[in-house]
Parts: sequence; structure tokens; C-alpha cells
Amino acid sequence: MSDSEERLARIERTVEANAQAIAQLARQNQELLQTIAGTEERIAKAEERIAKAEERIASAEERLKAEVKRWDERFFQLSRDTLNFTRNGVTIAAITAALMLSPC
Repeated sequence: MSDSEERLARIERTVEANAQAIAQLARQNQELLQTIAGTEERIAKAEERIAKAEERIASAEERLKAEVKRWDERFFQLSRDTLNFTRNGVTIAAITAALMLSPC
């Protein structure tokens, strides 16, 4: 085999090796693109779930605020009722004591 033929054979082997490497890189690139597409889809679904969760949280916060307001109103009404009841009790006790102590 002459030098030219030997060089040509080496070049052909190099070209074949490069072609195989390019084909392998193309396959890896395709797999990577599929992985990226799958990841993007999962991210989109996760974003949807997050948005729904945020809506549920906001709704729960509103319901909680309304419930706290109702309980506050109930507490203050109970406080007013208790104060009025206590005043009435003290007034009745004072009137009763005054009537019992006064000579008729």
C-alpha cells in the first residue's frame, strides 16, 4: 500500500469515526430535546397546580378573615351583654339592700 492510499484510508477511517460521533451527538441531542420538552410540560402543570393552590389559599384567607370578624363581633356582643347583666345585677342588689335597710 502506498503512502497516498494509506493516508486516504486514515482519512476515511477518521471521516467514518466523525460521522458516527455526529450521529451519536444527534441522538443525544434529540433525547435532550425530548427531556427538555417533558420538563417544560411538567413545569407548566406545576405552575397550574400552584396557581390553583394560590387561589384556594386566597379563598381560605378570605373565609378565615370573615370568620374572625364574626367571632370578634360575637365576643364584643358577649362582653356588652355580660356588662349589662352585671350592671343590672349590681343595680338590683343595691336597690334590694337599700329597701332592706330603709325603715318602712
